Amino acid sequence: MTDGTHQASAAQVLAVEDNPGDVRLLEEGVGAADASLELHVCNNGRLAIERLTGDGGPAPDHPDLVLLDLNLPGKSGLEVLQAIRDDTQFDTVPVIVVSSSENPDDVRGVYEHAANAYVTKPADPDEYIEAVAAAVQFWIPGVTETDD
Repeated sequence: MTDGTHQASAAQVLAVEDNPGDVRLLEEGVGAADASLELHVCNNGRLAIERLTGDGGPAPDHPDLVLLDLNLPGKSGLEVLQAIRDDTQFDTVPVIVVSSSENPDDVRGVYEHAANAYVTKPADPDEYIEAVAAAVQFWIPGVTETDD
């Protein structure tokens, strides 16, 4: 497809998360937001950067939204965020940091690296799913809740 038809396809969400339980909750949260979203998951920071930049592989992915954990193997969430913000093709891609950290230094650090939002992972799975669905609905224009 050409860039002109990109908007007709499903919105692309990239989740960078290494915890399988959190990946499942992210999947449920994205699914609760809208059926026309496609979720892609990278379980470490290095793979996420390679997927985004196309380093030595196929053409890079261009997500419509990135959901990013801070504590990742390979490269940290801050390193992934910096790589995203250093690449001008991702200037308008919202990056939402979803982390269990409540440390003010972590929160300040992600905003200093131009994250669009910081969401603390709720301990309750249902609240986690709702938080992810709300973030997706807010940051991807035209997404509406499918749950009546």
